Amino acid sequence: MPPLLRDPLLGISVLATAALCAPFFRYVFWLGDEGVVLHGAERLLRGEAVYRDFFEFLPPGSFLLVAGWMQLVGPELVSVRLLAVCVIVAIAALTYACARLISGNRPLAALLAVAWAAFSQGGWTVVSHHWFATAASMAAAMALLSALGRRPHAARFFAAGLSAGAAAMIVSTRGALLCLAVVGIVLTLRERRPVLATLAGMAIVPAATLVYLGATGAMRAAVIDVVLFPARHYSDIQIVAFGASTAPHQMPAAVFFPATFVLAGTTAVFAGGALWRDARFRASLAFASVGLVGAFPRPDVTHINFTLPLACPLFALVATLGLRRLGRGLRIALGASLLAVCALAMGYRLLGEALPMLTGPLRQVPTSRGSFVGPPSPWIDAVGALVPHIERAPRDAAYFFYPYSPMLPYLTGRRHIGPLDVMVPGYTTAAQYHEVCVRVVREAQWIVLDRSWSHPDVLRAIFPSMRDPDPPAKRLLEASLDRGFDRVVHAWRGMELRGRGATPPEALCDGR
Repeated sequence: MPPLLRDPLLGISVLATAALCAPFFRYVFWLGDEGVVLHGAERLLRGEAVYRDFFEFLPPGSFLLVAGWMQLVGPELVSVRLLAVCVIVAIAALTYACARLISGNRPLAALLAVAWAAFSQGGWTVVSHHWFATAASMAAAMALLSALGRRPHAARFFAAGLSAGAAAMIVSTRGALLCLAVVGIVLTLRERRPVLATLAGMAIVPAATLVYLGATGAMRAAVIDVVLFPARHYSDIQIVAFGASTAPHQMPAAVFFPATFVLAGTTAVFAGGALWRDARFRASLAFASVGLVGAFPRPDVTHINFTLPLACPLFALVATLGLRRLGRGLRIALGASLLAVCALAMGYRLLGEALPMLTGPLRQVPTSRGSFVGPPSPWIDAVGALVPHIERAPRDAAYFFYPYSPMLPYLTGRRHIGPLDVMVPGYTTAAQYHEVCVRVVREAQWIVLDRSWSHPDVLRAIFPSMRDPDPPAKRLLEASLDRGFDRVVHAWRGMELRGRGATPPEALCDGR
């Protein structure tokens, strides 16, 4: 058995991460991003093809992974959340392994892995393309760091390239940066075999993806959706200040990237050129840079936590080198301070968030995919009141869920006939609003509305860079839905289920 697998601190890191995830296993705190991946995977299983039959700006990796998991394990909420926990635990394990490998400091490596889990979990114990991309990125870091500083081993460089290529097929921007970073580091070795092995591994997953897109007839649509559309219609509405939405207990996560780079720069100055000549330092610096840039264009604390593990190897290395220069007393004081900060964060997570999820009271909402829970709140009361009405409506009918609730078609097992799961001004174009309107008034029998997500004040609060939260195309679609689906079955706190009235003419979508 490899020495790493015999390391008790690795087991402790894994168990602690799983324990931090466990209270939130069935917790649903909103109906948005997780549903994009889960509902997209279900559409693949129904025979639809991503990009050809429905719009997504993400690469296909997440949808294919989750569809495969659903095919093998099942589509129920408990099975997909098991996948989420497995991926998050894998990230923690890889974080520990990378930090230990590069620094030799096992306690610090374990502290980094567990602290990250404490900062990042809670409501985000979910299936997410970000977690998949981070797991692939950390696998690339582990493979590359293990290949450096010793006789080059082609298999490790191949594994680094393979993992980086997989990350690019999950989150395109961050994955592309990772591929450039890995290739750049390998090129500095001035040896041919590592470069060839890395490039060979890096080509496999993208090549397989191209074959899949070609076989489904979605190649052209994929280029438009994944490459062109985000550059024109996504990034500008996502811009927020670095560390936005940071709660007091999350401050260590918000300052981790800046602190790591300051510490790395200070250590490099004192070490002279010796540190820069170390390929492992250059690699860890490159991974941390990918993590920082990869949090943009929306670098709030949530997206920082998604990419924070990529900075942990660099922090472990430079912190260990820096501590060696200090006296024993100062090392103990700094170590105690770091432990105290992490203990406070973990204490808040456990006592302030995990304990209430274990002791209740909780509101339980039964659905076709299994029950989910949440602390009592107006939001979960509204969702809990809406879902039974959807469950009683005809299962085989055509539904339209608007504007940002893709978890609902997944949880209720209903067929969403819209080509988009998410419709947000600035992100959704006027042409897409019109296309969706025509399809809905032509085909839908039922519509499900969450009016809170279409209110201009709410959109401005979430997307402060959004220029116009209530454009004409959005207003026209919403007016058409109200007029064409005037049979209100349920309406409470902004959540509505409406049935088709008289057959609505497509002229509604033209404002007539």
